[in-house]
Amino acid sequence: MMKKRMAGTLALLSAMAISVTGCSVGNRPDDTAEAVKVEGVSIPLGEVNFLLRYQQTQMQSSYGMFFGEDYLNQDLMGTGIPYGVTMRDGVVETLEEYYLVEAHAEELGVTLSEEDKTKASEAAKAFIAANDSKTLKAMSAEEATVTHVLEMMALQSKVYDNRAETIDTQVDQEEAAQKRISYVEDSTSGDYDEEGNEIPLSEEEITSKKTQMDELLNEVKAGQSLSEAAEAKELYCNEAVNYGKDDASLPDAVKNAADALQDGEYSEVIEAEDGYYIVYMESTYDEAATQEAIQDILRERESDAYLAWLDPLKEAAEITSNEEVLGLLTFERLFSEPAAEEEEAAEETEDTEETDAEGTEETDSEGDPQTEE
Repeated sequence: MMKKRMAGTLALLSAMAISVTGCSVGNRPDDTAEAVKVEGVSIPLGEVNFLLRYQQTQMQSSYGMFFGEDYLNQDLMGTGIPYGVTMRDGVVETLEEYYLVEAHAEELGVTLSEEDKTKASEAAKAFIAANDSKTLKAMSAEEATVTHVLEMMALQSKVYDNRAETIDTQVDQEEAAQKRISYVEDSTSGDYDEEGNEIPLSEEEITSKKTQMDELLNEVKAGQSLSEAAEAKELYCNEAVNYGKDDASLPDAVKNAADALQDGEYSEVIEAEDGYYIVYMESTYDEAATQEAIQDILRERESDAYLAWLDPLKEAAEITSNEEVLGLLTFERLFSEPAAEEEEAAEETEDTEETDAEGTEETDSEGDPQTEE
């Protein structure tokens, strides 16, 4: 998985053209300034800025669509901290990990091959060729910076794979087995007032909900589908939901009632703490979902094996951050992938400029010199 992700990152980065809009505040930070020090090794601000702007580009379209272009200066997490600062701190933590991996990978016998280094170098060159000087400067995307970040990504991927090879790949089928159900819920939780206080439902309202669920159950037992019966009563039917032995997404009362069903059976109306439920058992063994659950278990074991190696290194390492330098990375500029129309327009402009330049050269050679304004 990690190898595939790394290959995907290299391919995406190689082809990525980035659009920069907005203005910066103050002077451009010194890319060589020490942002973080890990075990005596300095992480330059340029590497932090490059990885931060790359991540910002990846997130701009989705987050900007929902929260506006200025989402990085908003407190999206409710922590009192702008989301951009949270994202920057995450990038710093990632680079700290990369530098620890770089310092200790050889202890596992893991190094980059010449082929790995060549791929990182070629991806860096392609990225730089795909972007203009304004974008590259704003991202601190010098060739050496981009190449080093990509090499560290590749090395981290190889170390992860190395640790992943140490896991037990045998998975207990009972642990992974998945059932598939559909269910309808009618919540008995109350509404909330303007101050956030819950207003409980009355006994009459709760009784009415129970009566409605009894009616729904009678309708599905008479042949109507669960989704149609729910829609008619303005309730939502959760369809094709998988759960397993240790799944905590369903209330215990619902899970216990579902476990007692055979394929094609409906439960009675189930009373749980948060509402009334009706469950339909689609399959007591979902093969595809079970195989996916097995893969999830193996992926979790791989991650645990990697972290079992990395976490002690983190705990023992001396890591210091220069908050004053990191604070120079602000979010007045937008970094995003240009829309297809913009790319086409840019290509057409380049073609026109090239044609005009060719025509000018011919005129200059045959006629009077041109005066540049």
